[in-house]
Amino acid sequence: MDNINFDQLLKRIEECCLTEDSCGTCQKDQCLVGYCKHCAKECLKSKDEFIDDGFDEIPLTDTKVYDEETTVNTIGFILNQCRNCRLYHDEDCIVNILRSSLEVILFGEPLEYKGSTLVYLDETKSINLEFAQQIFKSFQNHKRGGIK
Repeated sequence: MDNINFDQLLKRIEECCLTEDSCGTCQKDQCLVGYCKHCAKECLKSKDEFIDDGFDEIPLTDTKVYDEETTVNTIGFILNQCRNCRLYHDEDCIVNILRSSLEVILFGEPLEYKGSTLVYLDETKSINLEFAQQIFKSFQNHKRGGIK
């Protein structure tokens, strides 16, 4: 838990929210961003980094149009929270759930993650080169502390 900056994660995720002005009422767990917020808060409360079936519950039917730049920047931040577990990667890790949820916004579905940020960044190029380059740039900027 100490390695994950939940305060900043929640702040970044909140920046992706379209707000009730756009959506009418908050659909919470039926919304990709609402689901991310719920999961992050749940981990904070339980002092755990995993949510049982969290990956399987990602609301894939959310079709709202989110801001791509904000989503890319948030994924870049999230990737810096990853421990690069490789073989020990768990789909129900909060970092995986959050990143996967936001991938649905950009790519239409969660991408396979093999427990390595560098492998992920490389493999993303074959899916969408433009997003891959933007995510890499954001990842690098967050790594250096450049984007606030």
